[in-house]
Order: sequence, then structure tokens, then C-alpha cells
Amino acid sequence: MKLNLSRLRTASAIVLFAGVFATLALAHNKLLKSDPAPNAILKTAPKQIEMWFAEKPDLTVSKLAVKGPSGAVDMGPVRASAENAIVADVKGKLADGQYVVSWQTAGDDGHVSKGDFNFSVQSAK
Repeated sequence: MKLNLSRLRTASAIVLFAGVFATLALAHNKLLKSDPAPNAILKTAPKQIEMWFAEKPDLTVSKLAVKGPSGAVDMGPVRASAENAIVADVKGKLADGQYVVSWQTAGDDGHVSKGDFNFSVQSAK
């Protein structure tokens, strides 16, 4: 059996790059859960937005913004709330409608992760 060195090098390079890219993909901080939960329909407007991550969020780059039927929602500053979690208070009252929470943070590797999720307020009138 004759060994083809060129093919062996190519296969080794592919395996090496696949491993590197898989490691980098797993390295970014990941949102595990939130309150309110994604796609939640709430009967009472939340007084704060809280999010839990796979790693401790870096507060220096963490941001949280909420948009609703009337535009941007006034939010308090982002702060640590528990291990691997951040929270921001909602200033004022949220009207009925759909809201989009946009977030940004970083974890141990320093790479910024971003995402968003929706929730709705449908108070019983």
C-alpha cells in the first residue's frame, strides 16, 4: 500500500481547521435563558429584563435595548444580577404590544456576542 503524502497533508489540514473553527464557535458567550422568556405573552408588563449566559458576562461591553410599539423603551443601566446573569430595569410602564430585546455581551474569550428575542404584553382589560 503506497502512502500519498499530499493527500495525508490535505486531510490533516482539514481536520486541524475544523477543530479550530469548532472551538471558536463554542467560545462565544451564549444566552441560556431570559425573563421574560423568548416569545412569552405576559399579562403584566415586566419591571426588568434579566438574562442568564453560559459564562460570566463582561459588564464593560454588555448592552440591553428594548423596542416596542412606540419605539425605544427607557431602560436603566445593565448590571450583574447573579452568577452569569445581567439585568436592567424598565423605566415607566410598557403598553400592550410586541417588544424586541436586543442584547450584547462578551464572555471569557472577550469576543462580543449579540442577539435578540421578542415578548408581548397583553394585559387583561
